Amino acid sequence: MLQYEFMQRAFLAGVLVSIMTSLAGNFLVLKRFSQMGDSLSHTAIVGVAAALLFNFSPTIGAIASTVAFALAIEYFKSKFKRFEEISLALVSITALGLASVLFGILKSSSNLMSFLFGSIVAIGNEDVLVIFAVCIVTVTFIAMFRKRLILATFDEVSAKVSGINTKLLDFLVSIIAATIIAVSVKIVGGLLISSLIVFPTAIAMRFSKNFKMLQVVSLLVSLIAIISGLTSSYYIDIPPGGATVLTFVLIFFIAEIINIARKRSLAKNF
Repeated sequence: MLQYEFMQRAFLAGVLVSIMTSLAGNFLVLKRFSQMGDSLSHTAIVGVAAALLFNFSPTIGAIASTVAFALAIEYFKSKFKRFEEISLALVSITALGLASVLFGILKSSSNLMSFLFGSIVAIGNEDVLVIFAVCIVTVTFIAMFRKRLILATFDEVSAKVSGINTKLLDFLVSIIAATIIAVSVKIVGGLLISSLIVFPTAIAMRFSKNFKMLQVVSLLVSLIAIISGLTSSYYIDIPPGGATVLTFVLIFFIAEIINIARKRSLAKNF
């Protein structure tokens, strides 16, 4: 399997995407903004469809589209301060509307299907380099602002009192999340990319006693799921996105069973 260059690129890109999505997902999920991943994934599809229609790089189209809509989310959040989830609904609905129009114009495209559900053969050397660059930026940003991000995530009021510009942090996290989603589309597909944002943290929350442990467990879960998805895609000839999501679901159910068994064991001891 790994003797083929396209699989080497797929696995390298998958590992990088796992690192980015799990780290960013920790803060998005704990801030109760996990739906952002789903909303921005729809906007990535719009960018890809536009790129295929006007014959330019789908990656550039996805990045431009997700960043533009991420800015729109931040704008609507400022307008609906007490109902911030409305911003996600507005952006998601708009993106789906645009996507349906573009799909109608494109009629049918095998390239489009690979962007919707992922493809192990669609990842080129340039894609790996772009993903690597975004991964470096993401890890550097989280490392530099880790303490501020944690405080703003768990206690936004205290963060503001201590002088942290929480609006700027939210804005930067949104832009980084948008870029991560855009460059990850070829791995798991635009329709399923949000699973890499939500599932690892949701599973890790069942076992983690502190934030550091949450980050480690979510990263391991993400790596296991995406490597399993890519391997299944190669041997069974199924879309890597669907295989990755089903792996996440399996891990989630196993985690729940272990958690329930652990609670019953503790109850018996008392």
